[in-house]
Amino acid sequence: MYPVMLNLKNKRVLIVGGGEIATKKTKLLLGQNARIVIVSPSLTNTLHTYFLQGEIQWLERDFEITDTKDAFLVIAATNNREVNAAVRKNCSENQLVNIVDSPDDSNFYNMAYLERGKLKIAISTEGASPLLAKQIKNDLNEFFDESYEEYLKFLLTAREKIKLLVSDEERKHQLLQELLEEKFRKEELQRELFLLNIQ
Repeated sequence: MYPVMLNLKNKRVLIVGGGEIATKKTKLLLGQNARIVIVSPSLTNTLHTYFLQGEIQWLERDFEITDTKDAFLVIAATNNREVNAAVRKNCSENQLVNIVDSPDDSNFYNMAYLERGKLKIAISTEGASPLLAKQIKNDLNEFFDESYEEYLKFLLTAREKIKLLVSDEERKHQLLQELLEEKFRKEELQRELFLLNIQ
C-alpha cells in the first residue's frame, strides 16, 4: 500500500449508508472542505444533526447506480453486503473506493491518525490489527502533546521568514536545524526571540 495525504477540498465524497459506521467515516471527513453526500433511507442522530447544520447533503433513499457518478471518493458503509457490492460494481477503476465489509474490493483504507494542527501522523497495519493501530495512536498521543500545534505554527512562520531574509544556503540550513531544539517547542519567549533575530 502507498500512503498518501489527500486534499479533498471541493471534491464530491459519497457515503452509502446512514448507520454508526457511516457516522464514524463522516466524522473523519468533516473539516476537509469536501462535498459529503450521504445516501440512506435513514440517518443516525449525529448524521441528522450534520445534515441540519448544512455540513452534509442527504439523499433520503436507497442507493441508485448513478450515485457514484462524479464522486472522487466512495465509501460503502451499509449493513447489506449486496448493496455494498452494487456500490463497488458501479465505481470506475479511477475512483477511490472503500467497501467496509470487503477490504479486497477496496483500493484504500482509513488509517488511525493523530492530529496536532499541521502535524498529522497516520498509523496503518493494513488491516492486520486495527486495535494495534489504535493502541499505537494512544501511545503517540502522550508523546506528541498539545504543544506541538503552536510549535508547528512557529516553524512555518520561521521557515518562511528564513527563506525570505537569509540568502546564504549554509546559514539557512543552520537556522532550520536550530529550530528543532526542544526549547522552541516549550518556550514562547524563545520562539519570539528567534523570529526577531533572523537576519
